[in-house]
Amino acid sequence: MSGSYIFLFHLLGFSLVSVLVIAGWILNRRFINEKDLSLKLYLGGIMRTVELLSPFAASVLLLTGIGNIYNHYYGTGVDWYNQGWLVIKIILFAVLVVNGMLFGPALSKRRIKTVQAMLQEGVTDDGSKTISHLNSQINWFYVVQAVLLLGVLFFSAFGTSKHPGYF
Repeated sequence: MSGSYIFLFHLLGFSLVSVLVIAGWILNRRFINEKDLSLKLYLGGIMRTVELLSPFAASVLLLTGIGNIYNHYYGTGVDWYNQGWLVIKIILFAVLVVNGMLFGPALSKRRIKTVQAMLQEGVTDDGSKTISHLNSQINWFYVVQAVLLLGVLFFSAFGTSKHPGYF
């Protein structure tokens, strides 16, 4: 059996990131379709928990990715930064992480504060328009995250070089 445990943990990290993106999208769809404001707040709390797990998953993926690069290219005379597929994959992952850490939580926080205000003060047309606008932005956030994740998967599967080991 030849392979690397780092690669195995890398696959687990990618799986965790994928599950978090899919879970966030499903919870967002449930949030949008929910009519009861108190249940929206409850769903927002669950979504916050999912958001808090995302940096952990990204860290696992980042550290094991560095280990994979080290295992694959150390001592070969080939520089990893000359591999176009790998550089594109790293850029896509970086955009995925930055997008997930900056825009997702900020949009979610604004939406939850708006729902809290609507729960305390009553439903207004302005609040409903704000929620609708934020729902649209968060939908686009999840579309972008899914496209970036699929891009990372594409370059992982169809890159010109093989990973450091398969079990």
